[in-house]
Amino acid sequence: MRKITSQLLILITLTSCYFGANESGVHIIDDFYLIGWDQKDWQIVYSLDNKIYDPEKIIVQHDVFAVGNNKDFIIAKQHPCENTSPHLIDFDNPKPNKTVTNYYIIKIMKGDNNYQIHKFKNENDFRKGKINLGVPNNLEYTFYDEKLE
Repeated sequence: MRKITSQLLILITLTSCYFGANESGVHIIDDFYLIGWDQKDWQIVYSLDNKIYDPEKIIVQHDVFAVGNNKDFIIAKQHPCENTSPHLIDFDNPKPNKTVTNYYIIKIMKGDNNYQIHKFKNENDFRKGKINLGVPNNLEYTFYDEKLE
């Protein structure tokens, strides 16, 4: 019985080490962060309390592979997950669908929880959205994950 208890304790300890392992977080601007696990599965979160690994704070799902910003806007490119069923993080199938690229413009406004997310399904609509929203032409991507592109 003691041997089984010891083995169970070791198993639980090792299992708990996996979850949350190798988290990475980079501050983008204000209360916006780019987070990932094992230097992949990048997501954009908005957090007023610095609890950036709370799944409820994700505003752009994995796999974000490009991000740029200024004081007024965040731009991002993302490949959605191949798993199209609703989920926050999919440890069983983290493969991005590289045949699809979503483009995002996040307009940063004054006050808490005050931002607008605009999603575009193609680069042409994204360019038009940048013009309509007043995103400067010189706003470039400062984070770029070539492995995910």
